[in-house]
Amino acid sequence: MADTIFESFGIPTKFLKQLSTTKFLGLVTEPWLLLLVQKGRCPDDPDLNISDSEIEGLLAESNTQIPQPWVRIVIKIKEQCTHREQNDPSEQNAMPHTLHGHLDSVHQRVYLDMWHSVFCMYGEGKLPTTTSLQGFQNLTKFQEGMQDLNVSRFLLGESCTPGIIPVYAVKEKGDSLIVIEKYIPHTIHSILAYSPAIINLSVAKPLFLLYQILKIMVVVHGHSARVGDLSIHNVLVDSNLWVYKSAVSMDRHTTEIALNRNESSTNVDTVTNSRIDVTLLEKIEYIEPPQLQQHYNQLSVELRDLPALVDLWVNRKLSNFNYLMILNHLAGRRLGDPNHHPVLPWVMDFSGPDTGLRDLTVSKFRLNKGDHQLDLTFQTFSSDHIPHHVPDVLSDITYYVYKARQTPKSTLCKYVRSKWVPNEYPHSMQRMQEWTPDECIPEFFTDTTIFTSIHEDLPDLELPNWCQSAEDFVRRHLEVLESDSVSEDLHHWIDLTFGYKLSGSAAVQCKNVNLRLVDNHMGVMNHGVVQLFTEPHPHRIPSYTSIQPTPPRLPKNMFIPSLPELQEENNTDRGQIKQIKGPESDRITLPKMYDPLADLNQLEASFLFSSKTFKQMPKKTEQEAALGLDCVTDAVWRDVQSFACLACEIFLKDQVQFQDRSWSLDDRFTYLCQVYRENPSVMPRCIVSLVQEVLYLHKSKSALENLTTRPHLCLFRYPTVNSRGLPPPTPAQLLHPFVNLVPFPAYFPQLYECICNLKHKEQEIEQIRWKNNNLMEKDKLIKVISREKVTILQHFLEENQGCYGEEGIELVLPYVQDLFGQEDTAVQAAWSLFNLIGQELGQKETSRIFLPYLVRIFNVEQSTPKHMKIYHRSFLVQLLVRLGLSVFLHNFSTLLVEAVAGYRDYVFEDLYVDSGYTNNVESQRESVQELPPVKEECASDDDSQSYEDTAPEEGSEDEFVGDYDGGQMESGSVEDEEDAEQMSDMSQDEDSADKTSIHSLSGLIDPTQREESVSDLEEDTHSLQFQDDGEDRDISPQHNYAATDTRGAQSANSTKASGMVRSETDEFARTMSEKSESEVVNIKDVATESIKWLSRRLGCVLTAKYLSRNLIRMLTLCYLGDEQLITITDSEKRFSKTSRLVFGDRNAHRVLECLSEISQLYGQQVVLLQYIPCTVDMVTLAKKRLTQKGEAGLISALVLMRHVLPLISDTSLMDILQETIIKEVLGPTIKLVSSPSYHFPGGSTIRTVICHKLVDVVYVIGLRLGFEMTRNQMTGVLKDFFSSFNQVYGQQMLRSESSQSLSDNKQGAGNPAGSSDDYCNIKIDSHTNEYRIGTPVSIQSLDSHHSSWTVRKSHSLAHNHTEDKDSPEGTVKDVEKMKQELADVFNPELAMASYIPFLRIFGNTHMEQFLPNEDLIRQLCTQYDVNVGQVDHSSEPTSPTEEYIPPPPSEQSAAGLVGNKIEVANIQTDLIRFGPIHRSSRILTLDPDETKCEYKERHKQRHLKGNWLAYWEHELGLSERDSMFNFKQIKLQTFEGHTSSIRALVALDNENSFISASKDKTVRLWSIRSFGDGSGRCKCQETYREHKKSIFSIVYLDSVQLVASCDSAVRIWDPFVNRTLRQLDTNGSNQPITAMTSLPAPSTMVVTATNESVLRYLDMRTAGYAHEFKTSTTSAGLIRSLTVSPDNSWIAIGFSSGLMSLLDQRTGYLMATWKGHEGEILQVKAFNKNTFVSTSFDNTMKVWNSEDIKDACILKGHTEPAHCFTFFRDQVISATTGNRIGVHSSVDAQASFTSAKLRSDTFKGVLTSLAVLPLNRTLLLGADNGSIRLLC
Repeated sequence: MADTIFESFGIPTKFLKQLSTTKFLGLVTEPWLLLLVQKGRCPDDPDLNISDSEIEGLLAESNTQIPQPWVRIVIKIKEQCTHREQNDPSEQNAMPHTLHGHLDSVHQRVYLDMWHSVFCMYGEGKLPTTTSLQGFQNLTKFQEGMQDLNVSRFLLGESCTPGIIPVYAVKEKGDSLIVIEKYIPHTIHSILAYSPAIINLSVAKPLFLLYQILKIMVVVHGHSARVGDLSIHNVLVDSNLWVYKSAVSMDRHTTEIALNRNESSTNVDTVTNSRIDVTLLEKIEYIEPPQLQQHYNQLSVELRDLPALVDLWVNRKLSNFNYLMILNHLAGRRLGDPNHHPVLPWVMDFSGPDTGLRDLTVSKFRLNKGDHQLDLTFQTFSSDHIPHHVPDVLSDITYYVYKARQTPKSTLCKYVRSKWVPNEYPHSMQRMQEWTPDECIPEFFTDTTIFTSIHEDLPDLELPNWCQSAEDFVRRHLEVLESDSVSEDLHHWIDLTFGYKLSGSAAVQCKNVNLRLVDNHMGVMNHGVVQLFTEPHPHRIPSYTSIQPTPPRLPKNMFIPSLPELQEENNTDRGQIKQIKGPESDRITLPKMYDPLADLNQLEASFLFSSKTFKQMPKKTEQEAALGLDCVTDAVWRDVQSFACLACEIFLKDQVQFQDRSWSLDDRFTYLCQVYRENPSVMPRCIVSLVQEVLYLHKSKSALENLTTRPHLCLFRYPTVNSRGLPPPTPAQLLHPFVNLVPFPAYFPQLYECICNLKHKEQEIEQIRWKNNNLMEKDKLIKVISREKVTILQHFLEENQGCYGEEGIELVLPYVQDLFGQEDTAVQAAWSLFNLIGQELGQKETSRIFLPYLVRIFNVEQSTPKHMKIYHRSFLVQLLVRLGLSVFLHNFSTLLVEAVAGYRDYVFEDLYVDSGYTNNVESQRESVQELPPVKEECASDDDSQSYEDTAPEEGSEDEFVGDYDGGQMESGSVEDEEDAEQMSDMSQDEDSADKTSIHSLSGLIDPTQREESVSDLEEDTHSLQFQDDGEDRDISPQHNYAATDTRGAQSANSTKASGMVRSETDEFARTMSEKSESEVVNIKDVATESIKWLSRRLGCVLTAKYLSRNLIRMLTLCYLGDEQLITITDSEKRFSKTSRLVFGDRNAHRVLECLSEISQLYGQQVVLLQYIPCTVDMVTLAKKRLTQKGEAGLISALVLMRHVLPLISDTSLMDILQETIIKEVLGPTIKLVSSPSYHFPGGSTIRTVICHKLVDVVYVIGLRLGFEMTRNQMTGVLKDFFSSFNQVYGQQMLRSESSQSLSDNKQGAGNPAGSSDDYCNIKIDSHTNEYRIGTPVSIQSLDSHHSSWTVRKSHSLAHNHTEDKDSPEGTVKDVEKMKQELADVFNPELAMASYIPFLRIFGNTHMEQFLPNEDLIRQLCTQYDVNVGQVDHSSEPTSPTEEYIPPPPSEQSAAGLVGNKIEVANIQTDLIRFGPIHRSSRILTLDPDETKCEYKERHKQRHLKGNWLAYWEHELGLSERDSMFNFKQIKLQTFEGHTSSIRALVALDNENSFISASKDKTVRLWSIRSFGDGSGRCKCQETYREHKKSIFSIVYLDSVQLVASCDSAVRIWDPFVNRTLRQLDTNGSNQPITAMTSLPAPSTMVVTATNESVLRYLDMRTAGYAHEFKTSTTSAGLIRSLTVSPDNSWIAIGFSSGLMSLLDQRTGYLMATWKGHEGEILQVKAFNKNTFVSTSFDNTMKVWNSEDIKDACILKGHTEPAHCFTFFRDQVISATTGNRIGVHSSVDAQASFTSAKLRSDTFKGVLTSLAVLPLNRTLLLGADNGSIRLLC
């Protein structure tokens, strides 16, 4: 048949792998398949250059990584038949969905069936012309029976059924059709055998598999075709559990027809040998091992043969080799599959022909590794390690090492070791056996070629010296396998490899726990370890006890001789007659090894094994019966019965592990009957009705025999009306919700429709890929269709929110993950689906599943404009809510900071017209445009919280007006109302326009939408906003987008009309290309606004730890690399003024902006205590080791210093000027940059930039200080900086250059045109006292002074090197290089750039007086002025454009020091004029007002001071490894509003909001934010007043964002609108509530405890009770406290009597009840999934283990009752009524304890409640006087 395929499609036979007689797995290339699909023909000469071993590896079914361009296909051969016109399944009458319609349909069906039955019995017996089967009312022409599907209807592009595998091509060959299908690697058997955890941990998954199969059956029956016998081997599934069925039926009768039709082209002997299943029992005894191995993959084993095979082997009628190969086949092992190759035991160590036999009672892995190592791997417990003994039986690496001699090097390098080292491969069989921990392979017993090497440098595998040849070794090796010594222990090896020692206590005892069986992997696999038997395998009868053809001979010494007795009797009197004993009366001595019961025991063990394992005895006969049925009913009934068998096999996977693909439906049904009769409870409840109504397994054997219909297809006939009053089952009936034979969840139809739509989109994408279109247009089409898949899933999740539950969401997750993992859909999926899916999963599971995807989306190499969405704060809010604050900060804070620096900006090649520089970075643009908020945000961040020492009046308007800054109530945040509403239901109450705006890029940049959102907010007077952490953001649109938006709309309409495909990114690019550079919004602009928003939201401590600290680190990276030091221009003046603007300044611009915003928000202490120390650290680090990063740190330190100086007050500046700024920053920097002994990796370029940034810092300081203070404080810096020029310009250089310049000046003195360029024009005007640059001053006048400054150059580089005459050549070269480097730095340009700014801040007189080398500097300035004039003379205007600088000081001081504060006199003077602009255009000029920044009044309340400053400074200094809770009793804030004792506190996950409940019958909502010095008092943001009694418990559920509060009656209310949703009063069936807690996320349940010790589950979605559990069998008192384990498995309950109970939360089973304490239980809390802690009035705190509650650990320390406690990491923080706070270091007996009594000045009243804010390390303490205090 392979030859037939080659003739038809040209696929060489070596690229084919035979899976069955008519099914082949083929390997082709994508171009080959593309040509076949597009043109319908194959390449004439395919270029397939690949080795045979590589082909074998690619065709291995376990290989899931197929490299490009290879593709695997399935080729099937089927009989060609004439298809009748088939019906369209869409034309069938749909099943009625109403109850009335269903009853009417059933009535009509039953009526027709009963008439038909009577007609067949009493009438003429003719069948009606139409069938009455439900779902087949319109099908006609069934008289000839149902046929196979018409394959041509399912060709790629023509099929509309996602469950049918698409067909690539169909070709006729004689009377057969050759069909090429898409390859689906997995079957249901793959799941059951190799990934059982998928089914074990979920009921919805197997039910959804069955639901899809029924849907496929409906479609196939709609095409007038049979489905065929469904089994776990022929129902295909993909990794997402989507079911596929082939359009080509491969039933046995079809196979036999195909075989008969192709006898002429197929070797008869091959077919006979390959169809071993026909006469297996007769042939298996005579098949030789090589022949069995040759046809191993076509081996078939019937169920009825299995007991006989075991019996044959036990009785030594079947060889060990053949039996083990059959077991390998039943385990699914495939010959040639590296991951799943058949295994045989190593039987000897080859030390001798009859010695060194292996111990088969232990695994080979245990023999190699030893018990100690196996114990280590089994006893080690960690989150990423699964306890096990054995990783695998045979790994792919071992497989290739075994076959290394016959495997190409390329394959060995790919799978074994990337570098070819022949010596690494075992050289002999003895070494091979010693080296490997895995089992042997059959080739070492049968194949002689495996020892011969095809590699020149790898010798043949050495054979033992007792073998003469490879043939001799194979023969003798096989003899050892078949020997008695091996046979008597071989059953132990079978138990270890395939049997009961793979699981349970037997596996642990034998150290044989296999990793593949215990890892609970959720991925679908088609290889692994399979346990065939759960009972001990019977051993093989030894040869000396087996039944022989002839009877055994008795041994000679069988009887004991009695000759001595006879001789003694002979000596007696002859007259006496002695009785002689014969042998029959004597004792018989049997052989030592003989056991008379052995055969009986063996027979019993064998039959017991067969009955328990195979549910039948060997050679069992069956009775047949017959009954006539019409062909249609017969076919449909058989399909339904095969479906029911399949359903049972899926749920009874442990019972069918050994099922072979050749089992008939009769065999499967018989086996299931045996299983059910043996133990009916083995059937899960979800299929009990299906088993009883479809399979009749509950009926007796005789009842089934009466219903059998052997001449027909179906197993048995159904009655006309069953016990439920229903007609015989059909697929449509099983799917009907009113029938409910299979309890499919209500959301299955919507889920199936959603996935079908997704599959339709995938088919469209597949069709586009196969079309011969333009590549660019093809990619755009694929992107558009891919994004439609996101919309499909979004609609499904929104419409079914809260309906599908935990198991249902697992069915959707793979498709969501696929969209997150694809580059085209990742951003849109995150934007549209993340919030919806996160709400259902909860924070823990959302982080585990989606965190890697989200990080990958943020870390994308090449961003696009759509990535701006994920940096917008509306999406960051979703991350905060669904991942939690801690996860967000640890994973996304650095990514946001990187985006601020421009590292994530998108690039448009043709977006801009003007460019200031010609580099690859010229397409990178940025904008200072503020990011407008979208509709879900508000545009105002006004401070509205009261920060006065006394709170405003109760009920005042200020109490309810909170800040709203785009945040939301994440994980319980009650902070921002509209974002919270967005998170709870983003799609509700919004019109389509608003939806479009939020989901489009234009929504991020359109200010008109921002204005609309502001107006909408103003109208919403009923909103609750109680996070007031935002201030008024300066959102002032600088540009009008109206025209652009109009153009964009017109363009979009024109695009739509023209039919072109334009993506969202294309539209955005077109819109942005019409804007100027400053108008373009990029990712860093969005990220900057998000960082500012986060800094207000997080608070001072978290902002300092996660934002400002990372921003400072990012600042260094902005200047790392040569490309960051490229000089650029700032034509639009968007950046800070600097002496030299480099590209790094562009990246650092937004970083500095964020740092400024943080300092503006929290005050100058942030600058003094974090920013400036960081600059000092960067300089210090550079001094220690000057690396590339260190020199970048120097630049960033100076840039940061220059940027933060305006933020420091005069007093603070004077305090740190000398000791910090000058001594630790400026001084060391000057020394580094001017010293020839320091090597800068960046060379002169980096030194030059550092010098210019140094000039910036000194200039800003000088402008801040004024002339007098600058002269007093900064003269040393001035001298040190300009003295660096002396090292470059030695005496000789100076004289030569000065003489040359003087001669030039003399020549040009008479030239009026050149006078302007030949003089250094610096002079003071005698009339105006102004310095003027422009009046000619001859350089000759300076000549008389040059000697005075040339003598001072004692530290010059040349002088030092002339003294070192004996230095090596290399050293001289390095010195010369450093000298040239310094010369390139301290050049005339730097002299001019530094001299003029310094002249402005020091004055001419002071510089002449204190600057020793001023003449040199002036000369360099003149030289630079001349050079610039020569270069720019032709292009610059000649008119002297003048610029102004501050005036010089008068005789009186313009600035003075009063205390430590700078006082600047207000002197009205003119400004100093300078000359032509081309000579000073690059000179730094600043307005003195720019050097001082006033803090905004609205921020000053949040500036750090007092206790807040002490707390912030303490937390900032803590190491990240410091995990201890250090309670300092620092009071940070007081919350006032309650008038009575605080009963409960709930801190929300965002740590800036909390909820409190009090005896005053109110629940209040609060915001936490820094203000004042710690003595401030804060009012609440909202008050709930609907309770009538004292409130003692509150619960907030983030999944539904609702609050449940209890005062013995429960009230459910929405905190965002302050509205009660449901009030559950204590009347009627609602008993008073004594305790309450919530189930872990994502559950929406709240557990309440009644006064009758009953737990009632309250569903917050429906606001009603769901079910209840009894908690105690005795009178235990009132329930005082509840806690639920984090994994939602158990509930711990504490009673007033001291009793405690443990309840299984899922089943309500009472696990234990015990006396926990002597006094009343005060509080119980779960620590982890196994541990919980309780406290009582008996002054004890105990730790309990849920698995063993007998041994309790007591946490010692408190001498009074701890009435409240909480956990901080692994520590326990507790509080007593004596106002003592205690901390236990761990939850075990070795925990250390520290406690402190609250001081009266810190806390007043009696402590009643406690809550911890873990990230901020603060405590919320409630008192009996109604006050709440925040302490750290």
